[in-house]
Amino acid sequence: MSGSEDLDTPLFSRWFMFRTRWSEKRILGLIAALVGFVAGILILIAAAAGQAVSLLTAVVGLGVLYGSYLIYRGKTGRLFGLGKARLGAWINLIIGVVTLILHGGVGGTESILAIVSGVIGLLAA
Repeated sequence: MSGSEDLDTPLFSRWFMFRTRWSEKRILGLIAALVGFVAGILILIAAAAGQAVSLLTAVVGLGVLYGSYLIYRGKTGRLFGLGKARLGAWINLIIGVVTLILHGGVGGTESILAIVSGVIGLLAA
């Protein structure tokens, strides 16, 4: 092995870059999980905003948080990842649409964020 071979090899080769890069789907899944997490937290804040805590709204907020967790685990886990990500995306999408349509639901920004999280999660799956 000559000394010139060491000088020609960069510190981080192209193969190192490809082994550690995140794919576009994984980045989309992370964005979907973060948007869903924000939506779930906002829904839980709205549930506790009044004098009494609305139990149904709290359950909806926990459902969106669980869907976001499934999206995140589906994109980072190795076992049954695709099914978890799709299930979490569908959970967020359905909860978002139902709370937007139903009278007395959360509505507004929280529901739209849950819908956006579900759509991005489905695109990432």
